[in-house]
Amino acid sequence: MRYYTKEYYTLLLAQGAAELYEPIIEKEYSDEEIEDLYQQAMDRHIEEEREEYDQPPGLIIVDEDGPDSEVFELSIDAALAYENREPFDEEQSRADFEEMYRDNLEEPDEDLPDWVREAVDPRILAMYFMPEKIYRKLTAEDEINEKKFDALDDEADEKLEELRETLPEAYQEFFDVLEDLEDLYVTDIEITDDEIRMTLSGWDDDGDEEEKLLRFSSPEIIENEGVEAQSWEDEDGDVESDCELLYSELYMENGRPEVHMLFDNKGLKYLTFSCGEALAFYGLGTLAGHITLN
Repeated sequence: MRYYTKEYYTLLLAQGAAELYEPIIEKEYSDEEIEDLYQQAMDRHIEEEREEYDQPPGLIIVDEDGPDSEVFELSIDAALAYENREPFDEEQSRADFEEMYRDNLEEPDEDLPDWVREAVDPRILAMYFMPEKIYRKLTAEDEINEKKFDALDDEADEKLEELRETLPEAYQEFFDVLEDLEDLYVTDIEITDDEIRMTLSGWDDDGDEEEKLLRFSSPEIIENEGVEAQSWEDEDGDVESDCELLYSELYMENGRPEVHMLFDNKGLKYLTFSCGEALAFYGLGTLAGHITLN
């Protein structure tokens, strides 16, 4: 990758790391004091959810000259639903907080720097609290990271837009296809001397789940940091995977398509290769993009 690098993605994730947290007094907290913080955080969570639940539906400005009857009816439905709503369920709100706290303990915030997780009791972080001195240091680091990221992001936007305009038409179309596939789960990937075949879980125009397929023939591997994919269905039947395609870049080098990819696959990993032909299929064999040397 030349622009959407590991550094770029790491800085992206680091944006606003302190924003979710509330500073608290800098001190050593006893178990009893952490219990007090827990109750304080729960009470705040319940009151915030209660306020949101009790918030009346917003007013809709109606254009008297336009076809707005449907919009007006929707506003009436929203008002009726608000008036007839069930009482706020405080017990459910309490249970939601407890579940969030357990989840945060089991899977700590990966966007926080290691030095924060090492310095703060995980129970405190799981409640979205942070000692004031560490909070101030992290806020200062956020500002530095934001400037670094903005510089890299501006460069990526500028250079890749220029690159796209210099590519042949088929490359430009495939450039857009690869961009469309960013942030999708990779459910299967096969890399052989003859072909790279990559299956992704995506959505069609109606929002229904569909498979998307990338095929690259006659690959010449430039860099492969061990990209693999394992997928499964969650309790709701939705596809999940330990491999996600984050970014792709497309170049033409020595008359061959050259593809650069960054994956989140048990860590950030690069896959870079040139190929003789590139094909993208959506759904039941619909050809979405095609590059060939012929």
